[in-house]
Amino acid sequence: MNLYAPLTKRVIKQDIWTPLAGYISGLSALAVRALFPQGTNAPFRKARVPVNATRAKSVSQATAAGVNLQERLSIPQPAYVGIQVKDQMLSIAEASHGNTTTHTHALLSSNVTNEILYWLKQVAQQKHQQYIAAMVQDAGQHEDLRSALWLQEDIVPYIIERQPVSQAANVEDLVQEIVSRFDESNIASIQLNASHEVQVAELVTLDDYRKTASQEDFAQLLDLARALQGKKLVFINATPRGGGVALMRHALIRLLRLLDVDAHWYVLIPRKEAFDITKSKFHNVLQAVARQDTELTETDKLLYEDWMKENAEALQGVFQQADMVVIDDPQPAGLIPYIKQANPDAKIIYRSHIQIVGSLASLPGTPQHATWQFLWDKIQHADYLISHPMKMFIPDNVPAEKVFYMPATTDPLDGLNKPLTEEQMSTYLKLFNALLLEDGQEPLDEQRPYIVQIARFDPAKGIPDVLDAYRKVRRMLEEQQRVIPQLIIAGNCSIDDPDGVPIYNGIKEILRSENYASCADDVKVMRLPHCDQILNTLLRKSAVVLQLSTKEGFEVKVTEALMKGKPVIAYNVGGIPLQIQHGIDGYLVEVGNTTQVAKHLYDLLTDADKYQRVSQAAFEHAGKDYLTITNAICWLYLASQLLKGEKMQGYCQWAKALADRQFWGRAHTHEVGIVRVDGASPPNAQQLADEGAEHDRLTVGDKADLARTPFWAASI
Repeated sequence: MNLYAPLTKRVIKQDIWTPLAGYISGLSALAVRALFPQGTNAPFRKARVPVNATRAKSVSQATAAGVNLQERLSIPQPAYVGIQVKDQMLSIAEASHGNTTTHTHALLSSNVTNEILYWLKQVAQQKHQQYIAAMVQDAGQHEDLRSALWLQEDIVPYIIERQPVSQAANVEDLVQEIVSRFDESNIASIQLNASHEVQVAELVTLDDYRKTASQEDFAQLLDLARALQGKKLVFINATPRGGGVALMRHALIRLLRLLDVDAHWYVLIPRKEAFDITKSKFHNVLQAVARQDTELTETDKLLYEDWMKENAEALQGVFQQADMVVIDDPQPAGLIPYIKQANPDAKIIYRSHIQIVGSLASLPGTPQHATWQFLWDKIQHADYLISHPMKMFIPDNVPAEKVFYMPATTDPLDGLNKPLTEEQMSTYLKLFNALLLEDGQEPLDEQRPYIVQIARFDPAKGIPDVLDAYRKVRRMLEEQQRVIPQLIIAGNCSIDDPDGVPIYNGIKEILRSENYASCADDVKVMRLPHCDQILNTLLRKSAVVLQLSTKEGFEVKVTEALMKGKPVIAYNVGGIPLQIQHGIDGYLVEVGNTTQVAKHLYDLLTDADKYQRVSQAAFEHAGKDYLTITNAICWLYLASQLLKGEKMQGYCQWAKALADRQFWGRAHTHEVGIVRVDGASPPNAQQLADEGAEHDRLTVGDKADLARTPFWAASI
């Protein structure tokens, strides 16, 4: 059985570079009046919503559980199109409900893209349809069509380059081909080749990315890309979807391909027994969220080693041809010795995306130490280690000179972040309600505001604390006879994460307890299909966003919420303090203090002026350094230096700061979130160790002071 469930991409309609209509994106007027009935100048305005490219639409319609629910909620019917431009004729084949209809007419204008978009829009409205994907042949003359389909019409584009007449398909063949790439739930199948290389969807143009960056950063990006011509970069991780790593890789590979960089992304051959080990005994143990008696046994090690051998044999040819290989997280770490053996000249970077509790991993006798030593035996052969920018994530036995910092990033053009129209957001809320109804839950009341936490159902995400804080703020609002918000807890799943179902079931059990009897119907808990546009809409339409993770490397959902002008209340853990400016664009709370979380929620939900001030700051301060262009600059800089034979000294320096310094040829002051990078000389290993030891004593106020310190002092 193929463990990779199909995956879909969707597109969105709107000029994403039109300024978002207000820092509070998307709360309905009814929800605003509910929150602030006195008519205060509430900061809520209509806004457009981003959505993630390949999965939203499919999940959207079919998972929504059949014709009856679709009719009840007025959900548009899914449809697909094949498009062909030939001899000044436009042919469009449309497939819906197993029927195919072909339309052909002479082109009416020289602007073929606009003509295609106009036809699709008109027919979709007339038939109450939602086009999921389009396959277009001979679109080379119309470079803007790909991104117009994706960014304007929320349609996943598949473009076939011009072919010889003898090989050209007719338009009916095109639509049947695109339908075959989606399942009965309208979810696109993940495309992997024989070597398990992920075929990344080409959704936008390089010019679209240019608009997301400063002129200086884009010039730097082009310069670095030119330097890597003729070199092959390879990225390897566990799974092609589910979690932040896969999202970052989709976006990065998409951009690198547009830059003509020879970049490839491979995933491991899935094995359930191995994933059980890597999640519960690697990931959870290193983050110190596993049970104290969790132990990595010799049997576990043998199973993991056998799995690595299987994958190494499958990837042997990939190793031999690569100039640089990036290994993402512990799951594929065991491949590093095989890469060295197959290609001694290849450069290897290990990228850690999780919050390793470095103090425990360095302490003999702990489960963390045992697991880390097993992994370090393999990771130590990599040339460098990249971590989220927190010194406490790095065990003591990692040489400081091998360590560089990079934050997690999100993509402004994917389904999670691109703007959506009000009409599109309305459709996604209907799809969400259909999923709730199918699960036996009450639908979301769109006339009332809601609080949201978007996260995987993982033991480190603090979901019981989310429920407790919500129960407390409800009590506070009821005492003052205020409008009671709803709560949404939602997230996706991943094939390498066995925790999802038990955590989800545990949350449902809590809601059945006596403590939640009066509010359980107002709590919506959903493990969503991989429909990024739904997540996008849920963030856009929310009042306040929570991120109560008890362990966290660097949470892109915080970045995504701030980009949408949403106040974020989060626990003061991991890399989150580098993302939120306490009291300015959100609030940091010590772990477990759900009473303080409730107080911040109460203030934001009852004080319109404060809400507007925090929301505007969130929208304005969301960091460009946490987007795909910056991520690409970091990787291209590191690759160019390594492949030139440069001996780099890491000492926990930010890769982007070093890239800037090289590009500008001088010390360069660089803003990274609230952290100022001022380009001084790197500290020695002892200084870094001393700074790391201070971390546990830092308070929220102390971390706000990081803005006044050099980048390594901030990188604790």
